[in-house]
Amino acid sequence: MKKNIIIVLLILAAVFIYFRQENKNYYDMVNAVSGATPLAIAKDVPKGVSLVIDGLVKQEYRFSASALNGFASTRIRTREFTPDGKFLGAYAYTGIPVFNILEGIAPQKDKDALFNQPLDILVRFISSSGKSVGFTFTELIMADDSLPVTLAFYREEIKPTADSVKDTYDKNIFNGLLAGLRLIAPSEPDVSRYLDDVVKITYTTLPAPDNLLPIRKKAKCVSTAITCIDGGNRYQAAFENIPRIEKKEWVLIGHGHGYEDKVDSEGFELRAFLKANFKEITPDDYFLFVACDGYRCLFSWHEIFAVEKGKEIMIADSVNGKLPETGYRLAPTADFFNDRSMWGVAYVVKINGKLN
Repeated sequence: MKKNIIIVLLILAAVFIYFRQENKNYYDMVNAVSGATPLAIAKDVPKGVSLVIDGLVKQEYRFSASALNGFASTRIRTREFTPDGKFLGAYAYTGIPVFNILEGIAPQKDKDALFNQPLDILVRFISSSGKSVGFTFTELIMADDSLPVTLAFYREEIKPTADSVKDTYDKNIFNGLLAGLRLIAPSEPDVSRYLDDVVKITYTTLPAPDNLLPIRKKAKCVSTAITCIDGGNRYQAAFENIPRIEKKEWVLIGHGHGYEDKVDSEGFELRAFLKANFKEITPDDYFLFVACDGYRCLFSWHEIFAVEKGKEIMIADSVNGKLPETGYRLAPTADFFNDRSMWGVAYVVKINGKLN
């Protein structure tokens, strides 16, 4: 019996040594930093937290805390300000990037929808109190994931380490544990689209004019002018005195078809174009772009005007030194996927999407 116990112990020791050696770099790195498990791995979604996803989806989803723990999490630091510039603190959040969840949620519009793709869908995040904020489906899925919009479930203050101030530092307004899921948008300059205690995500659409073009797949058409629609007003867009920008070696990768090309594009800065053609623009506004073949794509004010990469969006009239055969091209050159790169832009519609 004693001999058998010794053999078992030797086998267990051998397994441990093998596992330890196979993962030596990982353990050595972790121990060199803190001697502990990385913080983004150590945290779990608190019990009792849940999330519903409904609206224009193939099926409704209900995620419990244990189900949410199945998604890959990340740890992100934020510097938070109110829209009027008041500092709210610096924090480190552990949470789930929203695209980790939404990439597995299949959108489905009504059968009689004029446009059957999700590129004009609005994603509403709703709190337990009924307050909500909106993001476009495309800015969550297509644009960029370097500083992802995240549903955080753990927050800790970032404090100075100097002995002279660390015990009396009071610049962080928030302290204590989160009460549920906090939506954070780390790439944005303020917390206007942050939301506490998120319990639901709803896919919906914004009201657009009824007489826009329906989608005509593979239709050949050319846009020689752009019509702007602002409420009941329709007028031809002006391009005079709008600054021009360029993007060298713009990499085109389609969400559905993969790598396509690398091109040089030049055109009119979208920010300046919108300011010149619409009298009043607010953070509650969204812009729906419609191509001459009916293709649609929705952009939020925030992704155009608030974040740095909004400066790189243009209405291109030159691709590799030539006028595109289909006319004006919408070119969000900072996007990861180029699905929002629209050929033959025919309409730009301003829609107020205030949710609360």
